[in-house]
Amino acid sequence: MTNGRNKIAATIQEESWKGYKSIRFSAGGYEALMITDMGANIIELKDSIRGLSLLRTPVDEIGLKVFKAAPQVYGLPVLFPPNRIEDGSFKMEDKVYKFPINEPKHNNYIHGFIKNEKWKIARSEIIRGESVEIEAVFDFNEEHEFYKYFPHAFQFKLVYNLSSNGLKQKASIINLSSEKMPMGIGFHSAFNIPFHPESMEEDYRLIISIDKRWEQDWRNLPTGKILDLTIDEKQYVCKGINPLEHSLESHYTTKDMNINGKVFHGAIIEDTSKKLRLIYEMGNDYKHMVIWNDKGDKNYVCVEPQTCAINAVNINLENSITGFKTLLTNETWSEQCKIYVEDM
Repeated sequence: MTNGRNKIAATIQEESWKGYKSIRFSAGGYEALMITDMGANIIELKDSIRGLSLLRTPVDEIGLKVFKAAPQVYGLPVLFPPNRIEDGSFKMEDKVYKFPINEPKHNNYIHGFIKNEKWKIARSEIIRGESVEIEAVFDFNEEHEFYKYFPHAFQFKLVYNLSSNGLKQKASIINLSSEKMPMGIGFHSAFNIPFHPESMEEDYRLIISIDKRWEQDWRNLPTGKILDLTIDEKQYVCKGINPLEHSLESHYTTKDMNINGKVFHGAIIEDTSKKLRLIYEMGNDYKHMVIWNDKGDKNYVCVEPQTCAINAVNINLENSITGFKTLLTNETWSEQCKIYVEDM
């Protein structure tokens, strides 16, 4: 199917989506919509040839209201820092950071701030008529309201390439401040279940390349204990599980697995009735993953790659285990992910 896709002309169109500045682009039989005014979030990704809608998208006024309040439950929102920070506070060497509490019932800070921000399109181009590349940038400095909580200038960049091979994402961040900067990144990626209009949710299986589970307390924070997978959880790395059969909210370390003789790091959502696989390849720096389905009754599952564990900054374990990172002045971190569909 890829060869036929290459003959489909690539397009780029700036538009207003529900009052938000956005950019729609298509190539190789895939189509994507980025909301630049809300975190450069890719809230729509379609396989136009197969008629698939892969990412959860606000489709009505209720959905739009939810999106405005909680953009993390749609599309591919970037989390910086990812997930929760206990009491909104942590210490790095002699420096204390205190973020505002935005999850009051658990007294946590959650999901970061750049997912809600306006980003700039630094570059948009069609390459040889076959693929589209969009570069979105978020510049953070002392002029930003959140700088009082996180006093480090930085630039976050998202580069998306859309082609017959699907959607490739490169995320990068550079520390532009004069001090060492704490860093943790994740994506709250929300996938439709089902993504095929003729399929049922019971047709779906979620396979993920995981190794261990972080034990979590009532505040959804890791206790510091890392547990072996249960018998049920081991099905994730075998035949997969139905992602909506039960309420899911679990946190794992990742481990490469073998898929059809190839090393694989990430997640696969299978539609067993249509014999299709949605592939979510994650770069090796995403060593942690959260699986969450919002109680399992809303026809989506979030597969969330993270560079670090939830609350990594406050876990009393080695950084090599928690994934906590720092960037020196002018140091850059980057990693890639891919999303595409293939026949089983």
